[in-house]
Amino acid sequence: MVNHLAAADSRAKWNQRHQQRSMPVPACRVLQEHCDLLPASGTALDLACGLGGNAVLLAKSGLSCTALDISDIALIRLYDYAQEQKLSIHTELANIENDDFTLAPQCYDVIVVSYFLYRPLFSALAAALKPGGLLFYQTFVNAGVKDQAGPKNKSFYLSERELLSQFQNLDIRYYCERANDDGLNASTVAELIACKPNALKSLQ
Repeated sequence: MVNHLAAADSRAKWNQRHQQRSMPVPACRVLQEHCDLLPASGTALDLACGLGGNAVLLAKSGLSCTALDISDIALIRLYDYAQEQKLSIHTELANIENDDFTLAPQCYDVIVVSYFLYRPLFSALAAALKPGGLLFYQTFVNAGVKDQAGPKNKSFYLSERELLSQFQNLDIRYYCERANDDGLNASTVAELIACKPNALKSLQ
């Protein structure tokens, strides 16, 4: 019952936020700056997609994209935009932080996660990639910046180099932690691109 109430509160919060934003929204920086790495075709996942900036870029790049989010308002707006633009985007309502949420193994050529952090899903993200698949991840890092922009809940921030350490079984193509200049307030974000090898490396 508590989980259902928390999900309802979360949906209401994000519905209000996404109702007020204009479409389309930009993709995350790590995806924009490295979109040349994307395959010409295949399947993609935009996890916790919001208004789907990542999904739109993926679909325009030739990928068939699934976009998951807890906000039905965001998904309706993204679906309508995709229909207008004739983009291959499938929207799906999902409570990603629910214990019952799963990702099918070896299902996606590309997975993108931006400004969403739910640590129990790290291993599932790697498993959901096809061999040779790419993971793009970008979110906030707690770098001790005063008045840092981002979530109030500090559990939604990565520790320094935490993202890098969580995907050591993938081949790291790119990683950095740098200032985020997307907004008015200072923040630090981690950006990762990792590729799933044909055989996952075991973590010793």
